[in-house]
Amino acid sequence: MLRHLAASSVRTLGRARSYSAEAASVQVLVHMGGVHTGCSDNVFSKAHKAICGTGGEIKEVRSCRLGGRYSQMFLVANGNETEIYRVLKDFGMDHLDVVLAVNRGGAVDIKGPYCATSPLVPFVRKANFRVVWRRGIVDEMMEFLAKSGVTVTDLDEYRAGPDVVLEGFAHLPTGLSEFPKVKESEMLESLKAKGVQVVQFDKVVGQDPPAGK
Repeated sequence: MLRHLAASSVRTLGRARSYSAEAASVQVLVHMGGVHTGCSDNVFSKAHKAICGTGGEIKEVRSCRLGGRYSQMFLVANGNETEIYRVLKDFGMDHLDVVLAVNRGGAVDIKGPYCATSPLVPFVRKANFRVVWRRGIVDEMMEFLAKSGVTVTDLDEYRAGPDVVLEGFAHLPTGLSEFPKVKESEMLESLKAKGVQVVQFDKVVGQDPPAGK
């Protein structure tokens, strides 16, 4: 009888672990966009905060602004589709999709390299920030960068011991009238004053595509 109970417990525990692993592997993809206005500069940080507030863990981010419109994507682990949609639906955007992410099967999303002849290369930065984790710290950083005029085009976010690491690419304003230049050194010093370790914030080197491509 005891052997039967022990065997049953092992099978039950095995199934629980399997279900837990499946649940942990579920990722939700959030895609939102709309017309860019002066008020939409903080949409990224507000959306980031709202998604985290549902209990989901943001793993990767893509963001861009082109032709008077903005588009943002969040890859969320342990996300609840219904709850995420509920907290974002009143943000005033004209496009919002919250769906299960497709299993990429080991495929890697493209993050550069930037073409050597692209006029944007001088304004692109490879960024790596590290800061001791506390609730709301990532939201504060995203809001600060947005207010500084920096566009975070893609971002990986993960925990490393007591810290949270943010790694990806950012675009500085081009200096045109609607995109005033940012004082880069002052911005980085302000981040350091907030306790952020600026591991990297360097210019990228443009690369030409392989011959025949």
